[in-house]
Amino acid sequence: MSAFLGPIHYMMFNKIRIAAERSREVIDVFKNKFGNDAEETIKAVLPEGPMDFGDTPLDELIGNNPIHQFLQGLINELETAEANLVTALLYRFPDEGREVLKEAFRSHGQKTAREKIGGNTDANLDLNGIGNFIGQTYLEGMPCDQVSSYNRNGENSMQVNHSECLHLAKWESVGAPVDVMCELLDEWVSGSASVLNSGVSLERTSAIVKGADSCSCTIKI
Repeated sequence: MSAFLGPIHYMMFNKIRIAAERSREVIDVFKNKFGNDAEETIKAVLPEGPMDFGDTPLDELIGNNPIHQFLQGLINELETAEANLVTALLYRFPDEGREVLKEAFRSHGQKTAREKIGGNTDANLDLNGIGNFIGQTYLEGMPCDQVSSYNRNGENSMQVNHSECLHLAKWESVGAPVDVMCELLDEWVSGSASVLNSGVSLERTSAIVKGADSCSCTIKI
């Protein structure tokens, strides 16, 4: 192995795993709802299936590759595949696809949060707890990218800002509808937060994909 595997690398790999599981959740939801029509569409866009690491340890997956480049490569591959998947499903199911995707992303966010807190329906976490969870599970590039910030606005409100959209180039490279992709990721975060505290609300106040200089949302309890 080319370098030491520290906690930050395992956290990043866990984020990648979670995002890969989200694509599998989307696939399962569409297959269950639309049957063969969905299966044919998914097979056409992902002929080898969604990314799946099985039980292989991270050090075995990396081998002699540089850690940072390896993880960044996984992120690029994963997010491009997810954008392809979403685009194909929206095209194949124009009437219902968007809402089904939103439900699938939100459901997976909720499932991820429940697994983290041991299956409780409401952990009643405060804003710091919610922010920590998002930071540990939501895939937003590599830590060295430093595009995210979390700022408290009093006791019950927190502003989450992204100075750059690290997803945008990958979405655009496959012609994905960037506004829908942004909306779906918000659904994932909102779904997660709703399990961590049932009184939480998330409001998107600006988005780079809509022409703003930065992305910003407000989380309130």
